[in-house]
Amino acid sequence: MSSNIPHLFRSHREYSHGEIIADAAVHAIAIIAGVIGFSVLFQKIALRGAVGDGLAMAAYAAGFFLLFGFSCAYNMTPPSRAKAILRRFDHASIYLMICGTYTALLSQARASLGLVALAIAVWVAALLGASLKVFLPGRLDRFAVRLYLGLGWSAIFAARPLINALPMDSLALVFAGGVVYSVGVAFYLWESLKFQTAIWHAFVAAAAACQFAGVFAAIGR
Repeated sequence: MSSNIPHLFRSHREYSHGEIIADAAVHAIAIIAGVIGFSVLFQKIALRGAVGDGLAMAAYAAGFFLLFGFSCAYNMTPPSRAKAILRRFDHASIYLMICGTYTALLSQARASLGLVALAIAVWVAALLGASLKVFLPGRLDRFAVRLYLGLGWSAIFAARPLINALPMDSLALVFAGGVVYSVGVAFYLWESLKFQTAIWHAFVAAAAACQFAGVFAAIGR
């Protein structure tokens, strides 16, 4: 790598051609599945949902495609200044995906003070986290991982109203997605592992699939 490339977007090791191809394949599958899945989701909303459902799912879809779009662009781009910029938006989009998922899920529950407070708290924390990633890149990265997890699991503070308001199969799928994502963090941190990025992104895609299925099951119930 060129010595004039800032340290914050140097990789800890060089990825092989096979690793890059595997990672690209994971992203391609996730994006294609997202296009199909959200098309079906919006068709279901048109038949059985409400106007508010459409707006909530639009935020959810935006978070999904921003996450996998920026992740793909960042991980496929060779070391350069453009990669440094993409890194900022790649990490920031994780927060947007989390709050988009919350928005979709909470839109299917009956409004209550606890759920409204949770939605506001998640959006404020996500926007603050995303702003830090965009404007203060490369700082507090380990803390950011903890914040991602904390934000994702913050629903436990509103567990009772969620259990009362949403179908159990939806909650089980969303919970399973959280577990899959949390387990995948170990691979995100295991930087020396061969095919580490592809494995990590496969966990992210699997978690997103579980939570999408949970949201889809809740619509019109």
